[in-house]
Amino acid sequence: MSETEPAAGAVGTVDVGEYCRRVEEFLTRVNGGHLVRIVGPGFTLVREWAADGIPLSVAFHGIAAKADRHRTGASSRPLRLEFCESDVREAFRAWRRAVGAFSVTEPATDEITAAPVEENRRPSLSKHLDRAVDRLTRAAGRIELSEAFRDGVTEQLGVVVSLRDEARKARGPARAAVAARLPAVDAALAAIARAAAPPELLAQVRRDAEADLAAYRHRLAADAWTRAIDVGVDHALRDRFGLPALDVAGL
Repeated sequence: MSETEPAAGAVGTVDVGEYCRRVEEFLTRVNGGHLVRIVGPGFTLVREWAADGIPLSVAFHGIAAKADRHRTGASSRPLRLEFCESDVREAFRAWRRAVGAFSVTEPATDEITAAPVEENRRPSLSKHLDRAVDRLTRAAGRIELSEAFRDGVTEQLGVVVSLRDEARKARGPARAAVAARLPAVDAALAAIARAAAPPELLAQVRRDAEADLAAYRHRLAADAWTRAIDVGVDHALRDRFGLPALDVAGL
């Protein structure tokens, strides 16, 4: 956050200034160290994310998804936060579906149950899978990780390559059928990452997930809280091991 930006204060129990600083730090990392200050419209956007109850880890997940596409596009400029809004919102919708919860400031209906975007306006499923193949290929080649991890990732890489080949010619129901198989691959990758994580790493990412979600604890039922922590742990391990997010419920 810029030194000239007015004090952010708090939204509910969320410290907006700290929230903004963390988002700015993450945006700098995904931009390869290039600092993009969050001011003006960007600051207003981040404040809205905080007000709507979007956990930091979920905002990071959306920004990373946009950054993946940005890096493979034609632009050589650093990614600006304003271009991440739709990805962050979709990450939040996916998180709420996963944990069975919604923000007290945002209804659980319209956004989650909205009609899908028209087919010709949807992002390309095959390009999404192209990016996943690239990340899985790199992860499978990480010789510092265990053989079991590399073998597991290689097996799922084969599955994703097959799905990508199907997606290139799939339309309508056939496209939906390919997309419907991705959550199972996501779950398999999450299990591989958890098996590869040392106990101390698992404990640390769980503590981080609990700290990230602490402001939302009172909004979640016990089972939703447990699912939210599990989702946060899986997000953190996926990022740690360089694994892609495959579920494209909103794609």
